[in-house]
Amino acid sequence: MTLLYKQIKYKHDITRAMYNVRLRFQRRLKVPMFHPLHINQVADIFITAGEELKRISSLNSLRRVDKLIHAHYQIGSMNYLLGNIQPEDPRDRGAEEFRYGHNGLESIHGLEDLDAIITKTEGEEDHASDGDQQARWFAQDRKRRKELARRKHNQPSETKSNSEEQTYDKYFKSMHKKGKYAKSSI
Repeated sequence: MTLLYKQIKYKHDITRAMYNVRLRFQRRLKVPMFHPLHINQVADIFITAGEELKRISSLNSLRRVDKLIHAHYQIGSMNYLLGNIQPEDPRDRGAEEFRYGHNGLESIHGLEDLDAIITKTEGEEDHASDGDQQARWFAQDRKRRKELARRKHNQPSETKSNSEEQTYDKYFKSMHKKGKYAKSSI
């Protein structure tokens, strides 16, 4: 017993291209972002591809389906360029290994290799761990508060009140001293 399938005739060229697997509903990019050098490289690839996609969309010599095919090709070439960014992922394809830890699902495979790559390109010095950064911020905040307290303590008595008149008087006095409202000597 043979089953005969009714062949469907699609009306639009884009639907026919989807049916013939020349187009897909979505295109995905795999963007590596584990090294500081990747930021500029990825930005350059996105800028170049964005300009090319804008150019493709404005072409009047292509049909709609041809524009989509060229856009798919451009995204595929972006994927290729993103896959060749240096330094490359030290793990083999599909070698991700995850475990549940303190921060939820954590990737543990390849971290030693990544540390070696960053040490090779950036040097031995750890630029700022989270604890060091927080200690630096807290020290800056304490220094700033201490300076504000010193300034508040050493202010003249006329500026310690909260009245608006004295604030404006202080402003105009300073402008007069600077010469903005000073009389000219003509």
